[in-house]
Amino acid sequence: MIYGLISDIHANLEALEAVLAELAGVEAFLCLGDIVGYGAEPVACVERVRELPNLNCVAGNHDLAAVGRYDIKWFNPYASQAILWTSQQLPPEHKSYLSSLPLASDVPEAVLVHGSLAEPMAYITGVVEAMQCFSEMPDGLCLVGHTHVTEYYRQRRETRFCEQISLWPGGRVMLEAEMRYIVNPGAIGQPRDGNPDASFGIYDTEARTIEIRRVSYDIARAQEKMQQAGLPEYLITRLTAGL
Repeated sequence: MIYGLISDIHANLEALEAVLAELAGVEAFLCLGDIVGYGAEPVACVERVRELPNLNCVAGNHDLAAVGRYDIKWFNPYASQAILWTSQQLPPEHKSYLSSLPLASDVPEAVLVHGSLAEPMAYITGVVEAMQCFSEMPDGLCLVGHTHVTEYYRQRRETRFCEQISLWPGGRVMLEAEMRYIVNPGAIGQPRDGNPDASFGIYDTEARTIEIRRVSYDIARAQEKMQQAGLPEYLITRLTAGL
């Protein structure tokens, strides 16, 4: 099976369409949450994701906040302003869909969660948090999003240590049988690893590889739409820097 790995779209339709063009012909999609939030096109992005073939999607904190199921006290003021605006844009059908998304989900080859298996909305930013996730893993691969940073962690089975490896320019992860992995394909709609290009992955279960790719998109157009919507300037300008 060939899976397209997508995460943290954040209502950025320009970035999403650029990624999906790169994934044309993929058999199935795994979405690691946060379809909405920050960006100017939450409705279009929900609709685009829902129509993907053989989709398995988990909820992100912004998805749940947009439907009143996650407290925005955990958000900074810019994110809070954006999610309140997002909630006003979403029709009931779209809110129902986001509300229905599970916190975690299994496919035969991996487990999906937005943040961590230790806590669905926790951030994995280093080896301490990664080890907490590894301790909850039922099998050899966990796919996560949330941090907007493209990287992976690997742990030799039956050991108490792990490695943290950056993939900000893209690259390939070879899934070795004696290792366990936590892989973050990065953010489509708002990368924060210093690379403004949209980030996504291709998971080949037969070859046992995950390839991380980056693709440029029309950032200026996405920013123009955010400005027209009255979204915070900070969220608009950070797209250019990938921070």
